[in-house]
Amino acid sequence: MSDTTIKHIATVFPLNAEALKPDPTFHRRRSILREFALNTTTAGIPGIAKSASIHNRIFWTLSFLVFTGIMMYFLVENIIAYFGYPTQTSVSFLVQRSESFPAVTICNASPVRFNVFIEPFLNYTNSLNLTNTNDTSTITQVQANYINDFIQVILNSNTSGKDFFFPLESMLLYCSYNGENCEATDFISFYSSVYGLCYTFNAQLKSNQSNIRQTTDNGGSGTLQLRLYAQSQDYVPYLAEGTISKIYFLQNIFLFFYRCISWYDDYDS
Repeated sequence: MSDTTIKHIATVFPLNAEALKPDPTFHRRRSILREFALNTTTAGIPGIAKSASIHNRIFWTLSFLVFTGIMMYFLVENIIAYFGYPTQTSVSFLVQRSESFPAVTICNASPVRFNVFIEPFLNYTNSLNLTNTNDTSTITQVQANYINDFIQVILNSNTSGKDFFFPLESMLLYCSYNGENCEATDFISFYSSVYGLCYTFNAQLKSNQSNIRQTTDNGGSGTLQLRLYAQSQDYVPYLAEGTISKIYFLQNIFLFFYRCISWYDDYDS
């Protein structure tokens, strides 16, 4: 409404012309609310602001209120459930009387046999100008430092170096698993640059997954008994010293765990 029209109406009718002018504060607030309603990302509110008829506006308003109420309901339910700290416990029992027996690996305290390897070893060190001696009765501390390198050369060569190591056939005096005798053929051999030729009992082969022994085989409880001949007279000086005490220490640990397992089996049964 223009100022001229307002003044004409105020002349005809005894009214205050200022009273007919729109309130600028109210108009500004309504403009801000309408702009917010048109640009907000809240679902439903833009539909209310854009409605051209009262029916559309009622529809959008009711839809907005209904879905807002549903959202608030699930929100409150989740908050109540969270502060209720619900817990769910699932307990299952698996009875398995038979277990796979672990793989047991044995290695001699000396990786090589002194009486067999000493001559080729001296040829190796002399050819590299590391030593200059032909004494095959003993070696020095300096010579012993090159033994691991010599073993590595043997393992990387195409020639068979099995004679340098301790064969299981000469070490194994007695073998029994759950009361049944076992032989050297029941062990799988592999080479180690530190321990020489080692042997594993009950090793799992990729080509045969059913070769694993069970603790209940032959009606036993998983007992492996070995009696070995260490052949310490063929040990290499400076290379196998102090290993006997380590063997006894590891043997005591093995017996401790074996007794714990046996006690657990008796208690469980």
